Amino acid sequence: MVTLSNNIKRVVTIFILRPNKLPRPEASPSHQSNQKYHSKNDFQIGVFRRCATMPTFPNHWAGISGSIEENDASPLDAALRELREETNVEDLFQEYCRRGKSHASMVVSGSGSGNGRCVGGDEVNENCVLGSHVTSGLYVDLMAKSSRDVFGGRTIRVYPFALTLPDAELKNHDGRNLWSEIAMKGTEHDEMKFLTLDGFFDLTPCVPDLKLAFHHATFGAYLDLPDEVRTWGTDRINGAASLARQAVSLAAAYSDETCSSGDETVASPDVQNQIKKNQPSMALSIAMLRPTMVPIVNVMKKFEERMQLDQKKQDIENDLLHSLSSDALKCVELGVDAVMNSYNEWESKQQHQTEIEGISKDFVIGTFSRSSTLKLILEQFKQKLEEIRKNRHNPSEAALNIRIICSQSTPGDEGELMAADIPDASWLTDDDFENEVRNGRISIVIVGADCIPNEGRGVVNKVGTAVLASICKRSKVPIICCADKWKLWDDIYPPPLEDIFELVPADLFDKVLVPSN
Repeated sequence: MVTLSNNIKRVVTIFILRPNKLPRPEASPSHQSNQKYHSKNDFQIGVFRRCATMPTFPNHWAGISGSIEENDASPLDAALRELREETNVEDLFQEYCRRGKSHASMVVSGSGSGNGRCVGGDEVNENCVLGSHVTSGLYVDLMAKSSRDVFGGRTIRVYPFALTLPDAELKNHDGRNLWSEIAMKGTEHDEMKFLTLDGFFDLTPCVPDLKLAFHHATFGAYLDLPDEVRTWGTDRINGAASLARQAVSLAAAYSDETCSSGDETVASPDVQNQIKKNQPSMALSIAMLRPTMVPIVNVMKKFEERMQLDQKKQDIENDLLHSLSSDALKCVELGVDAVMNSYNEWESKQQHQTEIEGISKDFVIGTFSRSSTLKLILEQFKQKLEEIRKNRHNPSEAALNIRIICSQSTPGDEGELMAADIPDASWLTDDDFENEVRNGRISIVIVGADCIPNEGRGVVNKVGTAVLASICKRSKVPIICCADKWKLWDDIYPPPLEDIFELVPADLFDKVLVPSN
């Protein structure tokens, strides 16, 4: 359970997406989606009109929404609870399961990231199957002005979710499709309808930023974005620091600057078209594509803030690229010092062991996944150590007994690329690497991070990090995590987890190093 802040009102909204095999209104051509990635005609979006008696946004269209309560373990748990309270979707899912159209699964909501994870098993809890079809997006903040000062003028933080119903050919007793039986419960709404994507974008009046929340919940899949941006968003090889720098350059290349006319700021025709289509700025759109990689999210927010101040794109790009590089170097310094300290301890023990056993072992540094920051740490550590040893009185000590081994890091095999990035490094399969750790043949393991959640709630990194960290802990092999300030997450809940990432408990690491400034 998480203690909720008093100055932020936290709510969830969940969009129900049902297969578009039911009779629907004719789609208008006013909105174009990127057909290369998703078809806008694959589904209909459920919307619900809030009753006239509702204290906030009466008679406005919304998704299924409600407040996160103190006993909700995560935003996902709150979203599923609201779904149960306000619709019969869970009952229909149970029918879907009973009639053999889905495997039995148990949802694991983790530490509140928002994305349900399925693991196999015969036991089924109350979120069975339902949560496994839910994805979450970055939160959307509604400031007091846009939220019309409801909830005492506090910021409203909306955690958006999308429930994508599976294709179902199941029919009920009168031959109707199973998902056509979705119905409202409770007293918050007086009308429900399912719309095409075009119809949804044309819908009014809506609660503030409803359509922006939808884009977040669907990872920006239905935004009109340049192919170069879409291709960047599919990169599963490069690390967060590298992709964040690319994101800055993409935002600068494709963002439209406003033009000022006297005291009035007039948007360009492209910007006006984006507003009409409920499309967020390029910077915020880029952030949606990789929500787990917090450096991207943070730097895109900063880019957007400065664009709102009417600053020049080129100045913003130069400043942010400089900031990313300088903050990475601060992280590198911490990492080099930590590895050097570990080496000094190892060397002291090694000298004693060599005198007794007459053999010399190598100092072996292990890594996982691919990181430009880790690459700099390892290269600078080797350079620093070489300089130190060359200055010693015994010339024979100048020969380095350092090896770097990268775990293959499946899925994706980024460890192979990391080994190719670093001179004289090698890689092992994940199983062989873990065995090296268990057998004490790795001296220290160093990993990066894609996010450092608030208040020490762990580290978000590539899937497989948690298993490796647990093995290190049991084998008494030190494992450290290095991150810069751009990876610090500002919310009490972790960001949405893409399927290649996981939240690793902080106590599995010997050190989590982040520059204090």
